[in-house]
Amino acid sequence: MRISNSMMYTQSINGMNSSMSTLLRLGEQSASQKKINRPSDDPSGAAMILDLQAHINSLMQYDENIQTAKGWLDTANEQLGTISKTITRIQELANQGATGTVTEDQRDLIATELRELQVQLIGLTNGDYAGNSLFAGAAINKPAYQVGLGATVKNANSTLVHSVKGDAEKTIAVKFPPATATQNIGAAAIPFKYSEDGGKTWKDATIPAGVTDTVSVQLGGAEVNFKTGEEIKQDTSMLIRPAAIYTGSIDGEADARYYGANTSLSPVAEGVFKSPIAVRIENDPSVSIPGTTLPATPPVGPIEYSYSLDNGASWIRATASADNFLNIPGGQLDLGGTGKLLKGEQFLVNPIDSAIRVEISEGNSVQVNSVGSNFFGGVYVDKVTGASNVVDGVPAEKNIFEVVGNLIASLEMDDQDGVKKCLGDLKLANEHITTETGVLGGRQNRLEFALDAHSKSKVSTESRISAIQDIDVTQISNESERAKYVYKSVLSTSAKIMSLSLLDYLR
Repeated sequence: MRISNSMMYTQSINGMNSSMSTLLRLGEQSASQKKINRPSDDPSGAAMILDLQAHINSLMQYDENIQTAKGWLDTANEQLGTISKTITRIQELANQGATGTVTEDQRDLIATELRELQVQLIGLTNGDYAGNSLFAGAAINKPAYQVGLGATVKNANSTLVHSVKGDAEKTIAVKFPPATATQNIGAAAIPFKYSEDGGKTWKDATIPAGVTDTVSVQLGGAEVNFKTGEEIKQDTSMLIRPAAIYTGSIDGEADARYYGANTSLSPVAEGVFKSPIAVRIENDPSVSIPGTTLPATPPVGPIEYSYSLDNGASWIRATASADNFLNIPGGQLDLGGTGKLLKGEQFLVNPIDSAIRVEISEGNSVQVNSVGSNFFGGVYVDKVTGASNVVDGVPAEKNIFEVVGNLIASLEMDDQDGVKKCLGDLKLANEHITTETGVLGGRQNRLEFALDAHSKSKVSTESRISAIQDIDVTQISNESERAKYVYKSVLSTSAKIMSLSLLDYLR
């Protein structure tokens, strides 16, 4: 085989370029301390590094979420600590008030301090983190509680008092004359007496007759709305006293929407709902909602409808409704207006999740807020009827706000037995809050465990990346020296070969 000069030159240049390339690669690795500086250096290794780095990035995002969750839960825990101290002071005052040697005036002074402590307690439960309410459930843009009035009814249904509005500096006591026979609110005027000074003096008043849903009576600065049809007996009495009105969201509340042509409807769901419910109108071809001015076309009610609990896969025919309230599992659907409904039109009742959750790892989240009514109780105003009811989330004896309200009333009425009962309830309410605080503590522990797990996972992942990507300094130094020697040898050999010619042979 003939070896031409061009072949020798090309081979020499290729050898020099190859040696130079190796030398440059080793120099780049030595400077960057990395074996892989671009995907082409090691495609499979580069892909693995990208996957591992993505895992570290996700852990960093989860760590940020955990820090946010810690902010929520740490702030809530601090608030609960202060609340516990406030309740301890309330218990001390209740102990004083329950003592037989305390005078009526002294009990009145204790009640005055308790009123201030109740306002302080409401302020603490309205605590927030970064402007978001801690104890209002999903309603993070508003305070959980507000100061209001409640009613303690004796020897009658608790629904006797529909709602109480206004303000009262002291407990208002209401009693009915012994001669009063059992009567129904609204059927006829009902005389009664009330006191605004702890029962020292009494004023005459009357519950007027009426046919509306409620009958209103003004007692000083308080407006008491009685539920029409409820019974009043000879020994019925009540106390209008301080209360905390819960304004946040509660578990099981639902949003109701209408999908049809009647733009005047604003449906409202009333009750406790665990899953979405679809409601479909079955009247053929249409029906007018009861309440529409007569004559109505099409005819007014009854409304025939079906409901579905599985997103419309199957439908259950319900009993036709004669009014604008449709009974569904968990409660009722108030159609929220009048007018015409067409066959096939639908309503959707969708439960509102009061929990705000933060994802702390893949498929794992922690709740950062709390539903205050489950902690502290209070009174809840129904969004449909406006009726005030004690919240369902806490038993009456553990409802701290109602216990404190009744304690204030008992002190202002100089009722020692009532104070003693409230003293026992205070203990139960405090234990309940302590238990709920433990739930928050459990969430905080989960965050700490998650942080620790993420830290270990990051260290392990970074070690794996280092094993794939980082250079061995000693090895790269030896390879660099060898590459320099090879490059010099290639230069020397190439220089000698390229300088040869036929004239050198002829000489």
